[in-house]
Amino acid sequence: MVAPRSLSGPVGLPRDGRSEAAGSDAAVDADPIRLLAARWARLAPADAPPTLDRLTGVLRRLAEMVRAEPFWPFAARALGADLVDSGLCGPQGPGERHVEGVESTLAASRRLLRDEAAALGAVGPAAERRLGVAVDEMVAGLMSVLQPAEQNHADQNHADQSAADQTDADETGTTLDPRQHAATHITLAPRRTAAATSGETAAADDGEQPLLRSITDRGLRAAYEQTAVGCGVAELDGVLVDLNPALARMFGLSGELAQPRPLSDFVHPDDLADLVDRLQRLMREESEVLRIELRLLRYDGGAFWAHVTASRVLDSARRPSYLLIVVEDVSERHRLRSRLEEATYQDQLTRLPNRTVAEQWLHRAVGSRGPQRVGVCTLDLDGFHQVNEAHGQQVGDRLLLAVAGRLQVAATEHLVTRTGSDEFTVLVADPDGVGEVARLAERLLSAIAMPFTINGVSISVTASIGVAEGATGPSCAQEFLRSSDVARTWAKKLGGGRAVVFDPERDAAESARFALLSGMRGAIGRGEFRLAFQPLVRLSDGQLRGAEALVRWQHPEQGLLSPGRFIQLAEYSGAIVQLGRWILEVACARAASWWQELGEQAPYVSVNVSPVQLADPGWLGDVKEVLESTGLPAEQLQLEITEQAVLGEDAAPLDALASLRSAGVRLALDDFGTGYSSLAWLRRLPVHALKIDGSFIEGLRNPDPDPTDSSIVRALIGMAHALGLDVTAEWVQTQVQAERLAELGCDFGQGEHFGEPGPGEWVPELYRRSIGT
Repeated sequence: MVAPRSLSGPVGLPRDGRSEAAGSDAAVDADPIRLLAARWARLAPADAPPTLDRLTGVLRRLAEMVRAEPFWPFAARALGADLVDSGLCGPQGPGERHVEGVESTLAASRRLLRDEAAALGAVGPAAERRLGVAVDEMVAGLMSVLQPAEQNHADQNHADQSAADQTDADETGTTLDPRQHAATHITLAPRRTAAATSGETAAADDGEQPLLRSITDRGLRAAYEQTAVGCGVAELDGVLVDLNPALARMFGLSGELAQPRPLSDFVHPDDLADLVDRLQRLMREESEVLRIELRLLRYDGGAFWAHVTASRVLDSARRPSYLLIVVEDVSERHRLRSRLEEATYQDQLTRLPNRTVAEQWLHRAVGSRGPQRVGVCTLDLDGFHQVNEAHGQQVGDRLLLAVAGRLQVAATEHLVTRTGSDEFTVLVADPDGVGEVARLAERLLSAIAMPFTINGVSISVTASIGVAEGATGPSCAQEFLRSSDVARTWAKKLGGGRAVVFDPERDAAESARFALLSGMRGAIGRGEFRLAFQPLVRLSDGQLRGAEALVRWQHPEQGLLSPGRFIQLAEYSGAIVQLGRWILEVACARAASWWQELGEQAPYVSVNVSPVQLADPGWLGDVKEVLESTGLPAEQLQLEITEQAVLGEDAAPLDALASLRSAGVRLALDDFGTGYSSLAWLRRLPVHALKIDGSFIEGLRNPDPDPTDSSIVRALIGMAHALGLDVTAEWVQTQVQAERLAELGCDFGQGEHFGEPGPGEWVPELYRRSIGT
């Protein structure tokens, strides 16, 4: 868009450079509207230079009208009245209004203002159309003032009637001064009363009863007929007597009304009562303007939505005379609104009600007038993304359509909704207990168990269903959906293809676990974790050779928690990486103090390593950094790993362990005997020791040991020694177990028999006692 300052003016318009009439260009500031006013002034006759400030004011008001909401073009007629005294149309002295010679000025003015829409802020097709209508109305207002007011009786032979008759508003007509009544500048004739009609001359005896005087002002008539806005005039009793071409097109009429017709003929029956009520309030002057959206009827019987605005036309005595009606077709807006509402409440693919409907149904169900009990089945297709990947989204969409159809048949009278990508929810009102809802879930599973044929391809799918059922009184809508979602998750974890009923006790236990999880990361920073150290004793002489670091959580609400309460959660959430780093730092710092106090014979510290930690790329660097920062010799650190941590095809964990072994760090395989180790695999591990799981040691605590356990332990010890590995037995609780393990050749023992986990400060003293000093 070119800036208004750079435009050279409309083609064909005179530019004579009269600085006296329009003012010097140098005197006009950079305001686009004022620049436009200066160019407009040049169109005025030379004998009457217009006032630049007045033209600028008119343009500013015109720009505001175009931007106003709602848009009311007839208000622009008042601007036309103001132009009379601006000098734009030549000298117009008091009582000397005339139109001779102004047509060319007004035509050029219309072209200029339409072409310079951007200067008035009218950018875009819609704004430009508004501006064009407003300019036409402004010109009509100007012409209505310049032209002499004329009588227009039904009998044109009385056109020379005196001016006194013209002002008799009760008997002849009403002429509205546009400068006083800017919103209604149509010259109208009142409805004739029976008395008035009886006094007419024979010239009017042809039976024609003039309901509306024609709009004789040429400019006003042109604006009325050419505007794109539908306009009409109705009597006070609701009879439509005139309409412009735009309104006729809306009604599907080819021309003018053949005869006056009641407004009710054009209004949809469902909207008529509301319109009548509002019209009555308008006539009682309870409102200034009637605004309503309703359905109007076309001539062919079709209907369209319209925004209708009606206002009273007052006569000179300020009494209502007629109604001026403006109609805007808003059918497209209503179609868009309908589509939006449909998208809000209906799934676009399956045409099932969506999650919003399901939630609203449940909100009503838990209300005071809802059912006593509610059942919910939440269904999720197992592995649906694999169908999309293998066959494409189009096949996936058709599969969802087929699933939706089967579910509706299986659910019978119950409401089926689509609440997610491949998730459906079935809602049951007043079920006969949870058993009825569970049976419904089984029917849903059976319905989709039969293979689907899509594009000639047979596709089989299964589903996981969560079932929730309960009384509506103490429950809320979201609780039902959450319960069924939780149960569906349990079904997924069991492998899918099944329905699981929600269990409040299980849910409470899981909620408590996740409550721990939410506070775990902050607990490290708050210093809520503690380390306790359990002795690792050499069975041959009872000497303390190491201590395992065991973490405890001093929870602010639940007290001291053992690792079994939170380690699995930490691994699940990834918090174990941060927690494991903290454990390693504290344990190595404590072991460094033992080493500084006891020398090279000081006990080593043993730290458990999670598979999640071992898979972390930064873990190896963390270990080396901690050893360096604490000053602990590498051989004074033992890291305990599980079979799970090193099983698999990824060679990175084994490479990291080999690097630590080369650096002197001790490595032990924890819980040995409970996994899937093979001798070939065990030979590849860069470990120093095995820790036999305590379940095998339990059978050795009685005076008559379990022969099977004894044989297993003996075999494990022999195999480890054959591979050059030390063996540590866990869960040693009695002296009998310790003696039997020593007889079987076990190297080290750990358990209650040798001491409960305690603070790190105790370890040096335990060591001294173990060696008898």
